[in-house]
Amino acid sequence: MTARRGCARTVAAAVAAFATVLAAAACTTVGHRSGPAASACSDLVASPTLAPPPVDPEWPVMGFDPYNTFGDSADQAEVVGIVQVMARNGMRDAGYRYVILDDGWQGSRTAAGQITADPGRFPCGIQRLAAYVHAEGFRFGIYTSPAPRACSGRIGSGGHVAADARTFASWGVDYVKLDWCGSDYSPSGAAAIARTWRAALDATGRRIILSINAGGAPSVGLWARLSVNSWRVGGDICGSWYNQTRPPSSTARACYNRQYDEGIYDYLTSPGVQAQEALSGPGHHIDPDMLEVGTMGKSAGGQDLATYALDLAEAGTNFAIWAMWSAPLIAGNDPRTMDGADLASRILLNREIIAVDQDPLGRPATLVVRQGGWQVWRKPLVGGRTAVAVVNLADSAAEAFFSWAELDGSGQPATVSDAWSERDVPVDGRGVRVQVGAHATAVYVLTGR
Repeated sequence: MTARRGCARTVAAAVAAFATVLAAAACTTVGHRSGPAASACSDLVASPTLAPPPVDPEWPVMGFDPYNTFGDSADQAEVVGIVQVMARNGMRDAGYRYVILDDGWQGSRTAAGQITADPGRFPCGIQRLAAYVHAEGFRFGIYTSPAPRACSGRIGSGGHVAADARTFASWGVDYVKLDWCGSDYSPSGAAAIARTWRAALDATGRRIILSINAGGAPSVGLWARLSVNSWRVGGDICGSWYNQTRPPSSTARACYNRQYDEGIYDYLTSPGVQAQEALSGPGHHIDPDMLEVGTMGKSAGGQDLATYALDLAEAGTNFAIWAMWSAPLIAGNDPRTMDGADLASRILLNREIIAVDQDPLGRPATLVVRQGGWQVWRKPLVGGRTAVAVVNLADSAAEAFFSWAELDGSGQPATVSDAWSERDVPVDGRGVRVQVGAHATAVYVLTGR
């Protein structure tokens, strides 16, 4: 049996290597032959060619990851189509510059041990795809796991860290998403894994952002902030307001496990998030997972519904609070459905709230008021400005009054801007009276004294 298994592995490696050669040949012959392979690779021609922004780990990453909508099934054609849409629907101009390929891209390893892409899903290979993404003015990210197998069961990087880091760098990867399925979650073991990956990526000579999901325990941030650019501070997000605290909504998406998957309310009230806020800053950001803004609900049978997983108020809170936390803003919807007037466009393209997330000071908000169904989060901004988010956690619309002392702690501001409407509002000498819908968030930027 041992000999037969060894023979099978040899044959499998040879087949995988041959498939890789065929895929590479298909890409290099574009323009010199016709047929399906040439047609697939002809999609990877960027026009116009733009220079992507520099990789700057000081700022929270903004971009797109297909997982929340596509799971681990995304392929080359879908990625190319989404990049083309992001280049013209306002996302690229608004700062969503990282296109991250999540789990499911992996093929096998060659006889020499080099990781390859699934030749059926990515017939032109990752290097060619990354070059296309760069030429469209975006940065390119990729997923892997420290274990031999990723969460999908496909090939991971266990035993090949240095080699995979070199391969990713040679492909033009700018961002590595490191998941943890099957890996060591203990503080000492996980910290060692993160340090090894950071060193391996640095050794390539290419600047690459490292984002990890080593579980959402509060202890992760104590060591992660020293070696990675962002770390998960909770479970996998799901498209629902409630999941752990109460049952998810009928339009929920991916709320598979009530112990681990977290809705927006669950994240808002998570002690783990609040415990790690002080650890975040420029170059090392807390990560409450990808955005569910604009993702569609799912039926019990797994079919997409015609209804959003989060309503307008809930999606707005998802976006606003992630920005207040200086978290990465990774869109998880399908950008091809955005028309400028839809829910995702109205929220994801709001420049005032994006500016709160991308503020150079890089300090996340702290929870300064928690009373009844209300939360008030306060975030310092450059120039002595302050962002304030007032969240209505309740299931019905509500009204409340908050004094300037509660909101800002420094007295009456000179100007108050409503970040959602992007307009100044009259300044009351006492404070702000808010009327906020169920699960909604009001966001204000206070300036001057």
